[in-house]
Amino acid sequence: MDPQRVCVSLNITHPTWDLSGVCDALGLQPKIIWKNGDEKRAPRGQKLTGIHTYSRCLINFGPTTTESLTKQLEAALVLLRPHQALLRELSSSGGELNFSVGLFSGENTMEVLNIKLMETMVSLRIDLVLDIYSPDPPEVLQNQYVPDNNE
Repeated sequence: MDPQRVCVSLNITHPTWDLSGVCDALGLQPKIIWKNGDEKRAPRGQKLTGIHTYSRCLINFGPTTTESLTKQLEAALVLLRPHQALLRELSSSGGELNFSVGLFSGENTMEVLNIKLMETMVSLRIDLVLDIYSPDPPEVLQNQYVPDNNE
């Protein structure tokens, strides 16, 4: 089976702030960014109907890799910890922060997030969102009902 692969991003939203200043202060380049009031656009830049009613940025911490989730979160927290005051101000003024984690696994997997790591996330007011991608096991696929062409 394939090893577990993980991708970690920081997702920040705020009802009013221009988050480009936050990205600059963190020294991190956003993959996605928009401001409250900006026109909505598709990922490739085409105009969509409406305007954004909140600001958002998404910062990737690297490509999808087989490095453990814990190690990736620890590395991201090292970069973010010096900016605790800014992140707490962002949160207390209506913003939300989360680590958005894509976890891709071809089989059962396990990861332990220790208390120290979780305490650091709490101190920075960062939630954790896990998006887990796992294929159906072969026995499930074999037992699925497939209609006969004569039915």
